[in-house]
Amino acid sequence: MIEQVEQQDFARQGERKKMKAVLHLRGIKKPVIVNKTNALTLAAAFGKDFDGWIDQHVTIKAEPTTFAGKPTKGIRLYSANGEDAPTLKGPKSKKTSSNEDLNDEIDI
Repeated sequence: MIEQVEQQDFARQGERKKMKAVLHLRGIKKPVIVNKTNALTLAAAFGKDFDGWIDQHVTIKAEPTTFAGKPTKGIRLYSANGEDAPTLKGPKSKKTSSNEDLNDEIDI
């Protein structure tokens, strides 16, 4: 659940302001910096006014993306009611991995 939304300036010294939303989630110590993709997704679900995001439940997923031209996993935030969250289905492997426990969805 989103407990607080604040705006922080992430511009380097000498650059113009680069404001981003920062979410504080219940039960999570580290705040989440909201990128443009996640901001658009959450705004579609909760509205553009950050005050409307407070007390909303979100689902956090790690999804494939690219950063600096290289494939990586990125954090994606969705409304926990599931309306904006895509259903991702991939091939199921018969192998079990100790990393399977790390692929859980977290509803907050």
